[in-house]
Amino acid sequence: MINKGSEWNIWDLHVHTPDSIFHRYGNDDDVWEKYISDLEKLPSHFKVIGVNDYFFLDGYKRLLKEQRENNRLKNVLLLPVLEFRIEKFAGVEFKNIKRINFHVIFSPELPIETIESQFLNTLHQSYTLEADGKSWTRAITKESVEELGKLIKQGVPSDQLNKYGSDLSEGFNNLNLRESQIFESLKKDCFHNKFLIAIGKTEWDELKWTDASIAQKKSIINEADIVFTASENVTKYNIAKQKLSSQGVNDFLFDCSDAHSFSSETIEKDRIGNCLNWLKSDISFDGLRQVIIEKEGRLFVGEKPEVKERVNTNLTKYIDSIKITAVTDYDPKSHGEWFSGVDIPLNPELVAIIGNKGNGKSALADIIGLCGDYRGDHEDFAFLNKKRFGEHNGRKSSNFEATLTWKSGNSVTKNLNEKVAESVTEKVKYLPQGYFERLTNNHDSVEDFNREIENVVFTHLEEEDRLGKNTFKELIDFKTSVTEQEILLLKNKLQTINKSLFEKEKKLNPDYKKGIENQIELKDNELKALIEPNVVPNPNDDLTHAEKNQLINQKLSEINQKLEDETKLLISNTQSKSNLLLEINNLKTIKQKIENKIKDFETFKAEIKDELSKYNLDISDILIVTSNLNNINSIIAAKEQEYTRIKVLLGEEISDNPNFKSITKKIDELKLEQTKIQNELGEADKNYQNYLLNKKQWEENKIKIIGNIHTSGSLEFFKNELRYINETLASDIQEERKLRLDVTKEIFELKESVLSVYKIVKQKIDKIIEENTHLLSAYPIQVEASFVLKSNFQKKFLEYISLNKIGTFYGRENAEIQLRKLLEESNLDTFDNISKLLESITNALFIDLRDANKQLTNIENQVSDVVELYDYLFSLDFVDYNYELRQGSKKLSQLSPGEKGALLLIFYLLLDNNDIPLIIDQPEDNLDNHSVANILVPFIKKAKAKRQIILVTHNPNLAVVADAEQVIFTELDKENNYKFSFKAGAIENPVINECIVKVLEGAMPAFNKRKLKYYENT
Repeated sequence: MINKGSEWNIWDLHVHTPDSIFHRYGNDDDVWEKYISDLEKLPSHFKVIGVNDYFFLDGYKRLLKEQRENNRLKNVLLLPVLEFRIEKFAGVEFKNIKRINFHVIFSPELPIETIESQFLNTLHQSYTLEADGKSWTRAITKESVEELGKLIKQGVPSDQLNKYGSDLSEGFNNLNLRESQIFESLKKDCFHNKFLIAIGKTEWDELKWTDASIAQKKSIINEADIVFTASENVTKYNIAKQKLSSQGVNDFLFDCSDAHSFSSETIEKDRIGNCLNWLKSDISFDGLRQVIIEKEGRLFVGEKPEVKERVNTNLTKYIDSIKITAVTDYDPKSHGEWFSGVDIPLNPELVAIIGNKGNGKSALADIIGLCGDYRGDHEDFAFLNKKRFGEHNGRKSSNFEATLTWKSGNSVTKNLNEKVAESVTEKVKYLPQGYFERLTNNHDSVEDFNREIENVVFTHLEEEDRLGKNTFKELIDFKTSVTEQEILLLKNKLQTINKSLFEKEKKLNPDYKKGIENQIELKDNELKALIEPNVVPNPNDDLTHAEKNQLINQKLSEINQKLEDETKLLISNTQSKSNLLLEINNLKTIKQKIENKIKDFETFKAEIKDELSKYNLDISDILIVTSNLNNINSIIAAKEQEYTRIKVLLGEEISDNPNFKSITKKIDELKLEQTKIQNELGEADKNYQNYLLNKKQWEENKIKIIGNIHTSGSLEFFKNELRYINETLASDIQEERKLRLDVTKEIFELKESVLSVYKIVKQKIDKIIEENTHLLSAYPIQVEASFVLKSNFQKKFLEYISLNKIGTFYGRENAEIQLRKLLEESNLDTFDNISKLLESITNALFIDLRDANKQLTNIENQVSDVVELYDYLFSLDFVDYNYELRQGSKKLSQLSPGEKGALLLIFYLLLDNNDIPLIIDQPEDNLDNHSVANILVPFIKKAKAKRQIILVTHNPNLAVVADAEQVIFTELDKENNYKFSFKAGAIENPVINECIVKVLEGAMPAFNKRKLKYYENT
């Protein structure tokens, strides 16, 4: 047997034939021909007709004859349905008709003779009517019931009536039986599991639910397997179902046509074909019984079940069949027969592949995975690996090929020794047994496990959020690279601030202030130590003496003036030279930065050139960056020329003019001439000249010591520095720290843009988790998307700390304790939290937190490279992105292999947004019993509602409790030259039932008991 198992089709279980509606059309051959033609015109998804002519089978017999002898209605299953009116509550009027409909649906496997002799003939076979003082006893036949209808309808004695056509139902409606009698007649062994009971819904709308008989009323409807209704539309069906639900009674409501008219009639209901009752099952009575067991999962009332619509709009994502054959000229005697003419149709929902160990289950999964372009390591295959069927470079596998055909009609054929190219897009998601086991059992495979989770996570992003990337890792890497480029620019800015800030923070050191105060004291002492030369009278105050030395004094005065002028020139040129050097270096630095930036742009253009070329765009047309350094070069050249000229003036470079004299040489010559003239003076004049020189030197020394706020090392410089420390330093530090924090905030926001990708996914997954709380109660999962400290933060931070220096972090053990205290309950999700953490860490370097008095300490004494530490902290290099999956409070690293397996399956069965087929090979091998019962089964049911699932299992119970639409039983006859064979069908199919029992290694009663137990639990 080969079939696709349980499929959605329309079952109309209440259709009358001309035998019970002849009053409208007659029941001659022409009417029957029209009736049968009407049934044959029904859409192909009308697969089952319940033939209902009240408690007569004549119409059913005729339709069976048409099937068997005339090959008509060959694609329709006919079920015999008998309809009765039960006498309980017959006194309650229903629109002036006393009745409650009671239907018995029989298996078509029952011979008609058995139904008639063992059931119908055991009921009361006659009735008595009294009217006008007379009584009549009639056998219950179609004609006698018709006569009863006439009497009731006309209200006159039967002997006064003419023989003419009447409605059989008029009489039938007034013929009431006890339901206990019906049930008693059905207790015979021949009817065991061969009938189902249905109660009519319409009449129950008229019942009073407030009287004392409510318990009996509910009992009758609850004893039924099905409730029938004939709704005009889906809205009215839903209202009818809700009414039943609100009364707490059986609301398993089937929509039927209750057809008494041809499909061409314009009436709103009771037309042939006016039925929207879809059932998912095998086309058999056992299929109907399976629907009763599974209830809502196999019943849909409406235009079309969602799965059929989904398949029709996604034909390229549902596998229709897998075919495996040997290559041409392959001789089975060489390596075995293996796959010969294997052609298996696949159900679009849950396909369970079962079989005993070593009987080809995994072979089928591997082959479907290969044809579906599974890109993983083929050594994870349980069958198509180098140690088994693919041994010796495909000695066996290369002799076979498989063809996978999709619902769209597209197909792909692959040799079983073929490998899948990395560039190919996977058409299926396959979890081979080896890969599943490696992910869940190998502690070194955390990265692979996370990658699988990320693959699922990626499916929750909208197309525009994926930025054209194919994987979650590609997206995160791209977002990170873009932000890191911007962060790098901010880091440069941050470093400048940190250098400046550290220079200021060093001045907070009391020793620094004390040093300034000492310098002031030293300068004051130097001032005090300066002794002003004793005044020497000027000999020239004597006019006679002045007149005598007038010529010498005049020469000396001229030389002194020249010497002073040259000295001033020396000082101004020396300062100019220094300023020029700074300006030249600054301009060259600016020029270098411009050139570097141009190079960066050129590199950037080269990086995106290929990306833009895909869209026929030229980066040179989009991004044009030019520089004009001529002005800078001109200024640099002019300043360098001026710099050289000054160096020549100062005698630091030789002039091209041999007659040129530098300023220093002129000064030397003037000093020499000054000395010669002074030697010509008398003793008094010499003493006076020496006094003038000494006084000038004293004044210069005094000025030098006092200096100004810009003269480094002078008294005023130190006094100004002390004022700065006392009055301005703290506010400047605060301002610069704020500026630094502003830059850090920009970096945080850039990092947050990457984290937002994780958070978008978290929100979507949280919603799904919330919607499935009832399923996840036994296995709570949660997703974290946040900033966390990098794992190496403590080690990295303490590398900067001199642990032998007094302060918060003195000593290794203490340092680790103090750092943990600072990090306790640290939450990095907001910038405020991060700024507080940074403040706490930096404060700990200025205050000894070990000391109850919070003694002040100095950062430069405790940290090897303060600026580098600041750069590390305030650039947020210690912050990492965290996308973490947890089971309850357990992290991934804390989960057992079974828990990991369950977690992976939850993601693929519940959270994966992919709609390509999912193939899982024997997941129960990596799960504990708790996970199988609480996760695998309910989540498989959930997953098959949105994608095709192919599950390989050696535990057929999984197929049963997960209500697999199709079961494929595989066998590999190793004694018969390794011949592979299979059977495929629905769970309810007796052949498949036997296969399930065969694998369970039990008997059918044990299977039934186990099945019922599972059904009750689910």
